[in-house]
Amino acid sequence: MPFYMRRYYHNTYLLFLIVIFISCSTTRNVDILTIEPAPVSLSSKIKRVGIIGGKVHLKEEKEQTGLHQLISKENQQLANKARDAAINGLYNELTGDSRFDTIILMEDMMQNEKDPDNNGDYLSWEVVEALCQRHQVDAIFSMAYYDSDTRVSLKKTTMDQLNLLRVKEKVAAHQITLETLIENGWRIYDPSNKLLIDEFTFNNQIVSTAKGLDPYEALQAIEDRAKDIVEQGKQTGSSYGARLQPYEQSISREYYVKCTPIFEEAETHTLAGNWELAADLWKKETENPDPKISSKACYNLAILNERNNDLTVAMEWAIKAHSKHRSKYFAGYIEALEHRLQQNQLIHLQQSVPLISK
Repeated sequence: MPFYMRRYYHNTYLLFLIVIFISCSTTRNVDILTIEPAPVSLSSKIKRVGIIGGKVHLKEEKEQTGLHQLISKENQQLANKARDAAINGLYNELTGDSRFDTIILMEDMMQNEKDPDNNGDYLSWEVVEALCQRHQVDAIFSMAYYDSDTRVSLKKTTMDQLNLLRVKEKVAAHQITLETLIENGWRIYDPSNKLLIDEFTFNNQIVSTAKGLDPYEALQAIEDRAKDIVEQGKQTGSSYGARLQPYEQSISREYYVKCTPIFEEAETHTLAGNWELAADLWKKETENPDPKISSKACYNLAILNERNNDLTVAMEWAIKAHSKHRSKYFAGYIEALEHRLQQNQLIHLQQSVPLISK
């Protein structure tokens, strides 16, 4: 056979092997809904909790025109309302948590709001213990501080206005923009163990803009700013309370869809949502004499059971896949399942609810 023919057949054979390799390694993603442990774990002994609010801090611009003073006064009122809304948001969230017998709003404290030296510093354990004894609570949820910084910007522009003939015309105007940066910090104190259980900070931004014939008219034309700031405060408190609850998260896994006609047939079922029919086909392929193919079938069955939240069976199939064909990929998946099983144990301890794994 001539050299060029041998080279042609050699290259064709290599191309054939590459095509086979690519087809066998083709995968498809599936999204799996998981439950993650709560970011914050509390002792089961904490049944009665108290909530105290933090001091409001406003950062003011150096320029203090009459307009800035008006905005500053409004900001103080809004910050106090938003701080109170945040506390109520947390109160409502904790009230719906069956782990707590009593939730107390310790409005009489407000962390020494009139004390100019108190800038959100940590409460001493002496103060925490005294508060807990006075109100007969096991722990304190504290809004350590509520900081608000509003930047005011003005620029000349134009706006439409009806003239005497009721016809729109462009007129000179002013545009005002209020950019409010909000930061508030939360802490949970456990006096019995002298433990700061959690510390978390929220950062938010609210931008409001409007036009008017003069800066004051533009300021009055701003809509929903007060509502947005107060609502944001309420959501912050609610979000902090939600840190005690497990939460849903979607993860993506790959499964094999090629290698053999049976895998391809199974793929048509998964695309149609008929995962159990696909499982029947994968189970047939677990007996395939080629260990690489049978291991991938076992792996697919592991993914299916994880998708069905049966982590124990998923682990069994994953181990079978790895035993048939040693692979770093399969080993990594086994580690991922082990982590999920550990997370489920933590969820069980946090909430005393049935495990997701069957």
